[in-house]
Amino acid sequence: MYQNLSADEILNNLTQIAADPYERAKEWKMETGSKIIGCYIMHFPEELLHAAGILPIVLQVKEEPITSGHAYYPAYFCGPTRSVVDQAAKGELDFLDAFVGGDYCIQAVGGSEVVGNLLPKVNNMFFRLPVGNQPWTHGDIVQGLKELKRDTERFTGREISAESIRESIRIYNKNRSLIKELYELRTSKPGILSSGEMMSIIKSSMVMPKEEHNAILESLLPKLAEQKDSKRQDAVRVFLSGSFCGAPKNEILSLVEESGAVVVGDDLFHGFRYISDNIGEDDREPLEAIAAHYIDKNTNVPCPTRCDPKTDWPQYLVDSMRKHKADQLVIVMAQFCEPHMFFYPDIKDAMQAAGIPHLLLEISHELDSIETIKTRLEAFVEMAV
Repeated sequence: MYQNLSADEILNNLTQIAADPYERAKEWKMETGSKIIGCYIMHFPEELLHAAGILPIVLQVKEEPITSGHAYYPAYFCGPTRSVVDQAAKGELDFLDAFVGGDYCIQAVGGSEVVGNLLPKVNNMFFRLPVGNQPWTHGDIVQGLKELKRDTERFTGREISAESIRESIRIYNKNRSLIKELYELRTSKPGILSSGEMMSIIKSSMVMPKEEHNAILESLLPKLAEQKDSKRQDAVRVFLSGSFCGAPKNEILSLVEESGAVVVGDDLFHGFRYISDNIGEDDREPLEAIAAHYIDKNTNVPCPTRCDPKTDWPQYLVDSMRKHKADQLVIVMAQFCEPHMFFYPDIKDAMQAAGIPHLLLEISHELDSIETIKTRLEAFVEMAV
């Protein structure tokens, strides 16, 4: 189907899926008669859920203002958690058959509980992901995975075999590998994919069957590879960081590029953070491999929600800037994101010590200061020209 479409047409289709993130999942449910499980934003073993024959989707932050959710979650909590609560309060998540929350930050824990109460007809589960990297961490993560596997089997009424988990790991690894190829292409041809298009690719992957998404990417990659080098080779090269849960608003991504910059890399959740590491496909018991993946992932792309004292996210950003030959760092911080706010002073010191110019944008969900953000971005990019 996608082989006869141009690269622009494929990207437009993925952008449409990302813009209405649950529609493709609903269509899949009608087509297959199977169940959908919503994962509360980040750090979830989608492979384990996929192996049960259900479609796991990452719940998305919506662009529209929060209204009904104000009655259930305070305005001084982060936008991503409030948005998901708002969707549940409005009945927009009623199509889910199950919901799984997590404990990676205090706001997510509270949001999971509220969403569970707002969806009384939806099977409510919880994934306990131990933080840190101590000698006992790996075994504790495996135990958490076993608990989720047990609850999922009770929900679906079918046993999840080790081989089915391995097959799901292969499918998800393929998706990560294909998206990594797109990242490599964007680095070698700056501007061939806008940051908005890259985000749409990741976001659509989160909300549709991975098998279908893999087929789309296999058609897209050679078409993009054939295109000539971008005309933006001389643009200011920017690395984007932050936004651990929700996708940055399209307006912000557009403003970065309209200011005269080109995004050459990122560690966004709706970006490289989501696909950074494959799960081992060796002879290990698959839950052991998934547990190792979570520990390794925090080492390779550090996440402040993992509370690992060895986490050196500031140095990771310095190294990433050098790897991508980026001129500037733009940090997108969700307002009231405590894990990010806690780490920022160290990042600021590391950037100053390395002589890397950076700009911190603290973004509210309502985005009530767009002109101020535009002015700051334009002035920041001008510094590198």
